[in-house]
Amino acid sequence: MSRRHTFLGALLSFALGLGLILSSSLPSLQGQQKLPPVKIAPQSPTLTTPAHLGVKTGDKAEVVFSGTNLADPTGVICTCPGVQFTIPTDNKNGTNPNQLRVQIAVPTQTPIGIYGLRLATRQGVSNMRPFVVDELPAIVEVDNNRSKTAAQSVTIPVVVLGRTDAESSDFFKIAVSAGQRLTIEVLARRLGSPLDPWIVLYDAKTQRELIHLTADDTPGLQGDCRLIHTFTQGGEYLIEVRDSTWRGGADFHYRLRIADCPGVTTAFPLALQRGQKGSIGFAGPGAESLPPVAVQAPTDRTLETLLVAPRYASGGVPGWPVPVHLHDWPETMEQEPNNIPAQAQHLSLPGGVSARFDKAGDLDHFRVTAKKGQKIAAVARAFEFRSPCEVFLRVLNAKGNELARSNPAQLPARAEWTAPDDGEYVIACEHLNYRGGANEVYHLAVLPVIGDFTLTCPVDRLEALPGGSTAILVAVNRLDGFKGPIELQAVGSPVVSGSITVPAGQDFTFLPLRVQPGAPPGAYSFRVQGRATIGDQAVIRHAFFLDQFKSNWGNMSHPPLELAGVCALAVVQPPFSVAAQAQPPALSKGQAGKLLFSAKREKSADGDIALSPLYLPPNITTSVKAIPKGQTEANAELKVAPNAAPGSHPLIFQASSKIGGKDYVLLAPLLLQVTEPSKDSKSPPSQGEPAKKK
Repeated sequence: MSRRHTFLGALLSFALGLGLILSSSLPSLQGQQKLPPVKIAPQSPTLTTPAHLGVKTGDKAEVVFSGTNLADPTGVICTCPGVQFTIPTDNKNGTNPNQLRVQIAVPTQTPIGIYGLRLATRQGVSNMRPFVVDELPAIVEVDNNRSKTAAQSVTIPVVVLGRTDAESSDFFKIAVSAGQRLTIEVLARRLGSPLDPWIVLYDAKTQRELIHLTADDTPGLQGDCRLIHTFTQGGEYLIEVRDSTWRGGADFHYRLRIADCPGVTTAFPLALQRGQKGSIGFAGPGAESLPPVAVQAPTDRTLETLLVAPRYASGGVPGWPVPVHLHDWPETMEQEPNNIPAQAQHLSLPGGVSARFDKAGDLDHFRVTAKKGQKIAAVARAFEFRSPCEVFLRVLNAKGNELARSNPAQLPARAEWTAPDDGEYVIACEHLNYRGGANEVYHLAVLPVIGDFTLTCPVDRLEALPGGSTAILVAVNRLDGFKGPIELQAVGSPVVSGSITVPAGQDFTFLPLRVQPGAPPGAYSFRVQGRATIGDQAVIRHAFFLDQFKSNWGNMSHPPLELAGVCALAVVQPPFSVAAQAQPPALSKGQAGKLLFSAKREKSADGDIALSPLYLPPNITTSVKAIPKGQTEANAELKVAPNAAPGSHPLIFQASSKIGGKDYVLLAPLLLQVTEPSKDSKSPPSQGEPAKKK
């Protein structure tokens, strides 16, 4: 039967698939509390640094950070190891809330790529912004290169730091020799810039466009473009860079790379098993002649990907790096021929394979061995691995009968089935649009369906005092029927610690975070890790803050996983702080106690400190009041209803005050232990009430 839909059928399928995708990406909160409305503290700094900010390997540079609340800086953190940041103190640097000079030194051996940086101040830590390391020398675009006759001359190899205006183009002039090969590439969307770049090549002498030498939406570049060309004639040529729809503005920044270097679409294989050695080749134009790169996959579970940069066999400048995904199961590569079920390549269960549709109409077949009643999912991913490939899956039994197929409107492609008998099952893979070629690579994972979960942090940055505490909201998306408890933990930082268990069936909680006493001011990166036992297996997942990341990086479609899970906590010195505690720290069901709030103030923070509950567990109530002007304490009654759930519960309060005309907000978390009533007392006395005599 044909897979071609009528227009109406395709539209309905798309709508259904989109609904499934959206519903599967959000926590299921039916019958539970809504997610608390957590927000970034208003006193925290916000960076608006240009997306093309970067430094050459082995170089030092002074750059200017821009944004809001940048005064009183305490440091810069970056996901790139070894990079040193220094904040000069001359000329009142550090007092301007909108600009800050920072000196950056990048070691010579630093791998090129896109990293994330944040600024810390006395009041908080900023959003993550891109920081680029490259081996090419950088120059800044001039302001008067808006026409072919005024093209800016650049010397190859080079990376140009540019910005486009609306309804205009940027022009650059290069000189090449006959037979010279160049890769001309724009990094914009991958940096979080809103620019959708377009490249056109012209003959500088005639100013005529060179036919077919344009680039737009190159496969694998998330909307960026790349042009690879060998010039048959020497001379001068013009490069035009503009937005594909003629947009532009203050934040339409880009990096134009011009060099004799490879330009690949993806790594191949696309994935490795953690802890294993691998030989990484590449997919894309000219990739078959590139030497593979030997790598050792790390065992660190907080690392989602490994970046690998291609080089020509003769060495020279590296091409832009591509990710290799890291998995916990065995990984292999497709072995041809496997065009018919009888030639199906055997895969382990669980297991993964990197494959390619070599030519139009190519079919790939893989087989797994399953037990009767075992539920299995075959999942094919391509876009997530930066490949343009679209995969359609069918599952066949030993007789060739179809048991399941993927939904063409749903990504990633997924086909689930329950094995009716012991034996082998074949997964037939074909291109949804019958295409093939060097770019058409995909990854197939065959996994037992035993339940799973994902974690999301609606907010990625917080603040706390040395020795103090705060809490981060963690939402749980439970998959395939998993309802068990999940142990959450802050990992990756010697300064930040914390753990809590998400009870069975619950879809969010606050993870309490504690800062090491004496920790110096600054920001510290950490990750939120979740661990659960599903069946007889330990399943570990890490939280991501994709929504926050996309909002700061131009709403890119597939954020880099190596960045979109790295949270930050600032050790701060705020004008006031509030600590909360329960008295007693443990209450039985039906019992009442007290909440005590204690504040520390600087002289400038002598006004009212408003207190409000940001999150209270079900059946635990209180009525908090403000800490009055000039005072340092407040209290409130805390009640635990008889039907409250036993266990350790986070209670999160928000303390806010206006200082010098600005709003300041801090969190005051505490953990309350709820216990069952003692057997010899049906109704425990409330706090402050004497127990009745027997």
